[in-house]
Amino acid sequence: MVKSWQKYLAEFIGTYALVFFGPVSVTIYAVVLGIPQPYYFGPGLFAIGATFGGIVAVMIYTLGHISGTHINPAVTISLLAIKKISPRDAIAYIIVQLIGAALAGLTHAAILPQGRAVYFGLTLPGDAIGRSEAVAFAVELILTFFLLLTIMGTAVDKRAPPGFAGIMIGGIVALDIFIGGPLTGASMNPARTFGPALASGNWTAHWVYWLGPIIGGLIATLIYHYLLAEK
Repeated sequence: MVKSWQKYLAEFIGTYALVFFGPVSVTIYAVVLGIPQPYYFGPGLFAIGATFGGIVAVMIYTLGHISGTHINPAVTISLLAIKKISPRDAIAYIIVQLIGAALAGLTHAAILPQGRAVYFGLTLPGDAIGRSEAVAFAVELILTFFLLLTIMGTAVDKRAPPGFAGIMIGGIVALDIFIGGPLTGASMNPARTFGPALASGNWTAHWVYWLGPIIGGLIATLIYHYLLAEK
């Protein structure tokens, strides 16, 4: 029987890992290796997407049997909406996710202070969409819709073939970044944006990276639960 504190610790560790490995890869490619605008540069874009997708997959296989590896407030809120998690656990999950993200952002700043040049991997509306917050909101909604659809279909639905959830969820994270990276930074996760925002002190368009993922996640989860899931 998994204890509550074990689930919360797993969420803390998983979110820390995501918000450390992913944004640090942005600093590595954009600043340390000197590749300009990594989200527009082929190898940099694919390396960053692979880092995010890879760490998500690894954490799912490492911690999924303990907490479910939400590591994302949008996922927790979506699963709360269909009663796959209790309100008490959902609140605790979101708190430890944000703490893990904050500590990851601060660790990033301590290790690689030069990462301030890219706001420690912060997601922001890009030039490709005219830095429009409204367009960024729509993009984040769409990207997170497909993330939650994948989670529902591979990890929540008991009909799914076992053993593939980590690969599929990590895969959709990477694909979302390949497409959404140049547009919004492809957050899909309020905690992923919160950590770098705290470390850099840059809160530009921060609402986009909360409302977009939460609304997109809820839409996907409710559609799958009520229209696609087996009753």
